[in-house]
Amino acid sequence: MATAPQRACCASSQGRTSMQVSDAPSIAGPGHNLATTADVFRDRFKDLIDEVEALAIKANGARGALTADTIASDNDRNTFVEIGVNAAKLAKSIDEKRAKVIEPLRTEVDEWNSLFGTDKPAEGSLKYRCNAMKKFAEMVVGRYDDEKREEERRKAAAEADAARALANRKLDEAATSGHSVLSDIALQEATSAEQKAAVLENAALTAGNGPTRTEAGTISQVKNWTYAVKDYSKIDLNKLRGYGPFSVDGIEKALAAYAKKNKNTAPLAGVDFIPDQKTRFRA
Repeated sequence: MATAPQRACCASSQGRTSMQVSDAPSIAGPGHNLATTADVFRDRFKDLIDEVEALAIKANGARGALTADTIASDNDRNTFVEIGVNAAKLAKSIDEKRAKVIEPLRTEVDEWNSLFGTDKPAEGSLKYRCNAMKKFAEMVVGRYDDEKREEERRKAAAEADAARALANRKLDEAATSGHSVLSDIALQEATSAEQKAAVLENAALTAGNGPTRTEAGTISQVKNWTYAVKDYSKIDLNKLRGYGPFSVDGIEKALAAYAKKNKNTAPLAGVDFIPDQKTRFRA
């Protein structure tokens, strides 16, 4: 026996309130009896679907009667003119019904985007405000953290310099000492100071580069490379191939605009500009 959702889907759309697309459940497991969004569409626009199918049967039959897709009589011509006119009317009707269906959905999406934001949120949206707070926090914390990291680097460098100076003094003492025992002691101290200086110098090279861990979170520095174009005419595009996108779609859009503006009056190497003549119907 059909469940209530099935009856709502399969019944005629006349004499009842249509289910809104956004209300139609579209996620269901095995053995479900829930109407899908496609079911709702097929039910609500059954008459339109039937019209298109009926016209398709007529068009296929008329085409099947042709030889090599070629019209041989006025009657055949009139048949296809009628088919073309009716197809254009149905296509227009589809566009009109589509607009009615998606308009409330588009309004909901627009209102969501306005309030909450998108990948590129509008000023004032919640995501824009969150991004602004994050950006400001990163700026002021980064500035403070940069100062602390620089101070850490200066301190490490100073400690390394002091250790190096001590090692040099001990070497000088060992070299100038006239007493063998004192000279040996000074040489041992110089060796120890030399090793410590090497460790501190190595530490100074990486000082201030690691993440900073705090009670609230971890701060890290990320270096990304960007670019600044000084002269577009000097860019070697061949070197950029593979980094893209040099999309075919982008090139074709440019060529379409070029052809529309210049027709066949401005030749372009590697491109043929040809007329694209179409037949249109008007009732």
